[in-house]
Amino acid sequence: MVSVLTGLGVVGWSGIAAIFVLLAGLTVWQQSRGRSDDDDVMPIPVPLPTPAKPVASTRKAPPAGVAMAGGPGTDGQATMLNDGSGPIDHSHLSPWEAHKLAVERRAEAFAKQRGSVVLKVIHHEFDEYVDGDTAIEAIDIIRTAPADAQIDVILHTPGGIASATQQILHALKNHKGKKTAFVPYRAKSAGTMIALACDEIVMGSSAVLGPIDPQYAWMPAPILAELTQQKSADRISDEMMILSKMAQQAVTEARRFSCDYINDAHKTDGTCDLTNDLINGGRNHDYPILPEEAQKFGCNITTNMPDLVFGICQPPPKDDPVLVVSMFNTQQKEGEAPAPAPAPTKPPVFR
Repeated sequence: MVSVLTGLGVVGWSGIAAIFVLLAGLTVWQQSRGRSDDDDVMPIPVPLPTPAKPVASTRKAPPAGVAMAGGPGTDGQATMLNDGSGPIDHSHLSPWEAHKLAVERRAEAFAKQRGSVVLKVIHHEFDEYVDGDTAIEAIDIIRTAPADAQIDVILHTPGGIASATQQILHALKNHKGKKTAFVPYRAKSAGTMIALACDEIVMGSSAVLGPIDPQYAWMPAPILAELTQQKSADRISDEMMILSKMAQQAVTEARRFSCDYINDAHKTDGTCDLTNDLINGGRNHDYPILPEEAQKFGCNITTNMPDLVFGICQPPPKDDPVLVVSMFNTQQKEGEAPAPAPAPTKPPVFR
């Protein structure tokens, strides 16, 4: 033991001491960074304008550990909104809180300009979609709005659960006031159905809608439903037989409720041909339907998208990577694959 200690020499011990000093410095830096992040989330004493109408958000927050893409107005500086309401001092907010504040200010300004109740169905991440929580928030804002209030639905979503979507469609259908859907970028699948439930759809010039064929067990239900017609029963497993039967039910239900809830403004011939085509039209579920094609379907669509709506649908900022130093021996041995790099810490996201 003594020989090992003395054998390191001055240079060896100096190197070890430098490593420990570096580790201690990194620890202190990360602790101070954590305190700084905590300070950033303190509310800013800037009064917000009172909206003329209530504004609701149906954005579902994904679990911690999910990073999000960056967007404008989140650099921690004062940002001038294009609604004429003046600058917002973001210097005391975290990037995510600053983004949230900017989006809410834009939504409030849009509601004031339109004299409407704004309902946001906005999803950015892969595990965000129309679900039960989305339905509850949407139903509550619609049922508490004045009976003749104009509802503006801002959509940016990949789709969602059929039963939750049907609840939102039912609430929209029973509302007597005008309903307008705004799709600046995308409203696929269930989002397309929500848009079709409105009297008018306003799309960005490059925005997309999509087919509304149900997906069952991660497979397109119309194709899965035909399995029993393509193969004899003795060549199909019990599990696939059950899935095929359930897919047939899903397609039948989708045809019925999509036809029931589509707004008359999009039924040029008064039939269910449009929704049936969007379910069984032979298109891939991710097929993009641009405004020009949607207009050819007979949908009541315009492309005069207000700039504020583009701002409302901007994604939150990405997180900053954090340096991670391991004190364990990670030296690669001969013949072994290199060890994977540690994943960066992800920030919590806001609702």
